[in-house]
Amino acid sequence: MKWWSRLVAGASMVAAVSVIVRVCGLEDTVFFNKSAASLGVFFLGLILVPKAFGHWHEDRRSFLAGFGLAFVLVFTEILGWAMRLWDAGGSVILTGIGVFCMAGAAALLAFALEPWFYVILNPGRKGKTEEGGAAALWMERCSAGRIFFGAWGIIFLSWIPCALAFYPGLYSYDMSWQWAQFASGDFTTHHPLVHTLLCGGIIELGKVLGGSYERGLFFHSLAQMAFLSGCMAFGIRFLAKRRVRTWAMVGVLAFFALFPFFPVLGVSTTKDTMFAGFFFVVFVCICDMVWDKAFYRGRKLVWFEACAVSMCLLRNNAVHGLAVMVCCLMAVWGVGALRKMGNREKKRNLFFGRSIWLTGLCILLSQAGFWALEQGLEAGKGSRAEMLSLPMQQMARAYVYHREEFSKGDTEELLRFFDEDSLLRYKYYVSDPVKAGMNMEEFRMGDFFRLWFRLGRQFPGEYMLSPLYNMMGLWYLGGDSSCFVSYEMLPPFDEVHKVEAKSKVPWLKAYYCWFTDENLQRCLPGLCLFFYTSFYSWCVLFAAVMLAAKRRYKELIPPLFLGSYLFTLVFGPCIIVRYVLGVMMCVPVLGVMVFSEQGRI
Repeated sequence: MKWWSRLVAGASMVAAVSVIVRVCGLEDTVFFNKSAASLGVFFLGLILVPKAFGHWHEDRRSFLAGFGLAFVLVFTEILGWAMRLWDAGGSVILTGIGVFCMAGAAALLAFALEPWFYVILNPGRKGKTEEGGAAALWMERCSAGRIFFGAWGIIFLSWIPCALAFYPGLYSYDMSWQWAQFASGDFTTHHPLVHTLLCGGIIELGKVLGGSYERGLFFHSLAQMAFLSGCMAFGIRFLAKRRVRTWAMVGVLAFFALFPFFPVLGVSTTKDTMFAGFFFVVFVCICDMVWDKAFYRGRKLVWFEACAVSMCLLRNNAVHGLAVMVCCLMAVWGVGALRKMGNREKKRNLFFGRSIWLTGLCILLSQAGFWALEQGLEAGKGSRAEMLSLPMQQMARAYVYHREEFSKGDTEELLRFFDEDSLLRYKYYVSDPVKAGMNMEEFRMGDFFRLWFRLGRQFPGEYMLSPLYNMMGLWYLGGDSSCFVSYEMLPPFDEVHKVEAKSKVPWLKAYYCWFTDENLQRCLPGLCLFFYTSFYSWCVLFAAVMLAAKRRYKELIPPLFLGSYLFTLVFGPCIIVRYVLGVMMCVPVLGVMVFSEQGRI
């Protein structure tokens, strides 16, 4: 670039930051234009922007991928920051013009961030030995079974201190209602029936063997930890089978063993722990089939379908995620079928077509399983309010911020569906306070959605902001409530089925309980990213963009599987760790797959 072009680039960076300061209402607190910070941004633009334009001439495909990621990342961070300031009462210009200015500033700043993404998208290639290096030598000495059981033992034993710290376990989340159903035999589909049966049965069996419900709950904690760590060991075995580098395999193993949220949720009585285990196994199997470019047959196919069906039986939105995945695959397959293709493209399209059939079979079998359990247990239907988190949050937000503008008829109809106190307890990051006050006796689907549509036309801004706020845990890296994990015990549902916290290592319990949003942001700058769910959804997006940029299209199926599930969380009550636990387990394996030379097509 010529000298005057470099000056324009540096000045543009300064102008972009100035726009952000203005739009976010920070003039009284940030004197950017009068500080050395503006000079730093200017010289940063002088250095990085020319590199970005150089990448445009070197490899336009990689440049566009890197610039696109940089723009989305910068824009979402600016928007998330502005929304947090707006919620706190700041003078943010959160209008159409304001968002347009944010997007323009993000586009300019993305040029400075693009070189970093370009380097990651184009890593230097190192030569490999013919036999695959140290990992191959290790594989020659260790069988797959020894690797599996060794990894299983390491992970499980590393979690034992957590089990003792929270002895007899974390009786939390929805288990009180599920255990009550198991004890009474009066089941509903509000919670997964298979999880209610499994957990209730394991606790009761532990009580018979140990003589008390505390020991029964501890037996459940150990059984669940063994299951989850076994699933992780299955992933380590897969990496060893693929002959990835030893340091990468050890890094994944260390993450599984030491990341604190894994053992905490391993001893928690939430359906999401077992779901995450099956979700991870299904993901690993998908990676195995994609990497080998061949589908399972015989016993392997039965194993895969059994794990997929179990996954779906533990969370309804797993089925919805598979349905989204099928729709995406059908779109890609249909586009391919309509145009002329070479032999390579025909093979790839055939692979996508078979993936559709395999995923569709999972959906059909899981629906059959749902029906069989519901009929066999004579279970009642769950509350329909669970499916309405998104519209009820939109309506509640409109009421809280604009109730004076509501017509008398709309106010009366809204208060027929909801208690006013529940509407006023609206929190942007979780729908439970509003959902708790929904009057299902007065609920009529047609009337509800007609009111929802009328209010949406009157308050379109709040209807757009509400889901953006609710799913910040998927896109905003700046920190939010998505790192929430429950460390508290629920009260007993009757006098007989009682369990109490009796920590064997109180100081270690305090260590695990330290990992909260406030402590993480204050004491672990930078490192706290790994504890927020948004980091893992960004990893999935980055992996997908990198694979697409390198034309490794078949390998897009694993990130598509993860992305489809994450998409279903948009319609859920909130974004927290337990809902994204399976994705957090999958991301390290996905990263190894993406960066492995053997993964290239």
